[in-house]
Amino acid sequence: MEEDIKRVKVTWSDDLSHNSEEERERERQAQLERELAALPVKPVYEPAELKTLVSYIMEMTTIYDLRPEDWNDEAKFAIEEWITEPKALILCVYFKGEKLKASSDIPLSPVYDLSYFIRQPDFVFKAETFHDDIIFGTFVDSVESNIIRHLELVFAPFFFAVNTWPDSVKSEFCSQIHTFLAKLTDMYYKMLGLTVLYIPREGQNLTFEKASGDRELVKRLEGVVVYWTHQIKSCIEDQSSVASQKELLCPSDEYDFWVYRHENLSALLYQLRNPAVKHITKILVTTHSTFIHQFQSLCDEINQKLKEATSNIEFLQIIKQPCAILECVDDPDEIANHVPQIINLFRVIWMESPYYNSEARITNLFKALSNQIIILCRNYVKLDELFEGNTKKALGEFSKCIDCCKRYREIYELMAEAHSDVNPGSWELDIGAIFNYIDSFVQRCFDMLDVCNCMIIFGRIDELEVINKPMFGGARGDQFEAKCDQIEHMFHDALDNVRAVADTILDVQAPSWYDDILQFRAVIKDIEIIIENLVETVFEGVNHVEEAVVALYSLHNYSKRKSLKRIFKRKTAEVWAMFSDEVQEAKKDMVSGRGQYPTDLPSFAGRATVLRMRKNRLAYLKKVMTDASVWLMACSNSEDVIMHVNRLMGAIDVAIRELFISWTHNLDEKCGAGLNKTLMRKSAENPGLLECNIDVNILELCKEAHHWENLGLDIPLHAYQVYNKSKTVFYVYESVLAVVKGYNKIIDSLSDDERQLFKPLTSVCILFFNMTDL
Repeated sequence: MEEDIKRVKVTWSDDLSHNSEEERERERQAQLERELAALPVKPVYEPAELKTLVSYIMEMTTIYDLRPEDWNDEAKFAIEEWITEPKALILCVYFKGEKLKASSDIPLSPVYDLSYFIRQPDFVFKAETFHDDIIFGTFVDSVESNIIRHLELVFAPFFFAVNTWPDSVKSEFCSQIHTFLAKLTDMYYKMLGLTVLYIPREGQNLTFEKASGDRELVKRLEGVVVYWTHQIKSCIEDQSSVASQKELLCPSDEYDFWVYRHENLSALLYQLRNPAVKHITKILVTTHSTFIHQFQSLCDEINQKLKEATSNIEFLQIIKQPCAILECVDDPDEIANHVPQIINLFRVIWMESPYYNSEARITNLFKALSNQIIILCRNYVKLDELFEGNTKKALGEFSKCIDCCKRYREIYELMAEAHSDVNPGSWELDIGAIFNYIDSFVQRCFDMLDVCNCMIIFGRIDELEVINKPMFGGARGDQFEAKCDQIEHMFHDALDNVRAVADTILDVQAPSWYDDILQFRAVIKDIEIIIENLVETVFEGVNHVEEAVVALYSLHNYSKRKSLKRIFKRKTAEVWAMFSDEVQEAKKDMVSGRGQYPTDLPSFAGRATVLRMRKNRLAYLKKVMTDASVWLMACSNSEDVIMHVNRLMGAIDVAIRELFISWTHNLDEKCGAGLNKTLMRKSAENPGLLECNIDVNILELCKEAHHWENLGLDIPLHAYQVYNKSKTVFYVYESVLAVVKGYNKIIDSLSDDERQLFKPLTSVCILFFNMTDL
């Protein structure tokens, strides 16, 4: 291999002795040509050496989840090109998607982590000295981690080793570096849940006697120890787990917190045993620093806090399994089965734990249990299914959650009372703090019950049945239906606003829900006012019971709203009053029109038919009201009205029976004798003419019997024998009338002489008619 050619250092000449700009330009061009001529020749490696260099880079690459099979031919070839190209200063190895890639350029798209390799300009690597010549490292996705590592391990040692700066400048600069690294280290590891001390490397190569003599170094170390004191104090005072804004702490979280605290304190104690920390402590003790005493006392306190954490873990361990079982519960009805055991275990911890026996900590445990119950109920409720239309299912879910929370409170109060009875004053906890979120959650469940009911009533959203759109008859029916459409659109707009804040509905830590539900209820109040006006307007055009019942049925879905029950109850009472008025009117007509009947009906049966029509009308209205009672609201006088109807209908039946009896009593047992009379006779008033001789009583009997039979009454036998021939009687009657009318018309058309001429013939006809009977 050719020896490396060292690049000639070129500087631009600024000598003003040149006569012109052209000469200076020529000198620059000549210098550039000499520089280009001095560039190294691209090296040529033996295949074995090149393979070795590539394997070195592969072994030094440390990126997340890198496996041997990830190395592909394309990446290896890119590494070879970089090694053989001295002009390429940097090599980057990273994952682009699922594929490993090596490149001499910085990636333009974000990557999770990246291993880099840097060479000196125009440097040619050799396998023997590769590890000494290469500069390499790994960037991860954490900016803080990269800054800490490079500043602490690469740049800071150079600054600490500088001897050419003035002491005051170097001391100020190094002090700021220590402060920056201490705060950055604390912030970075605090986000990971750890307390990590920044341990400065400055002064570690000096003995504590020599370091104690450097006053500026001691001041810088004091600044670091002051920050350590702050970190340790914060760690020690962190006695309770703090929930984030959208997090509810559960009993298992309380246990996990003390496990974390034990680990954090143990890690902090391990760091304090670091020789570098002891070296710094010894330096400050030697110099009688005023800051070291508080630091050492806090170090001693760590052991006590570690003992407390160990004890709390041992006692909280007993609730770990019951709480884990509780977390697996799917149905809120099952929660009450597990709560008593957990409360008893809380009581054991309260009585036996040396560090967890304070009212504040036990109250926190009960608050955590309340939070766990709220989380289980929130997971049980499916708000997305509710807004998709499963309102009845959601009603059951919210009702279960409410019952679960109430049952939990009852169990707590029962057990607290039992303990207080045995040992008065032994159970004194802040019940308001324990059930604050529970009460808030129950209230939100009630809010959502109201929303679900409104979805059914105003939005006609029900997964179990189809709720028809209100329909109205009459001239103003379209107007009423348009008003119902307006109500439905108003409600759906309000429901969309509730759906938009679904994430905060059951989040007891989100107070914005109170404003949202107030806005929803304001819209519902406006809708209720519109419905009340609509009901009044619809009933202005109602004239009888049937129309009133149909109107109530069209608006019935709105009557399920509690605040609207008053107006619908009033309208229901008005309908029953209308029915009662009609009953009273029928009663008056029955009394005043006792002897009246239609002219085309017989006397007795006609009056009975009118009474039966009145009864049928009352029976129809009774059936309408009885069938409607299934969905109509209850009315106080409904039973009285039905009772009056039944009495009046019974009175009508009695009156009909009395008329029938009166008719039968007026019948002659020999009423059939009238059938033996001749059909015609000579008219006494009009000589020469004929008239019908059929008994009128026979015709009247047939008419009466026909109507009484239609009324469902049995005809007496002697009358029935006549009525049985009613078709023949009426046929003959009509025929006789036709013959008489025709005969009389002919006779009236003849003169006296013509009558004498046809007298023999007319005498024969009269003789024949007189001999004919029914």
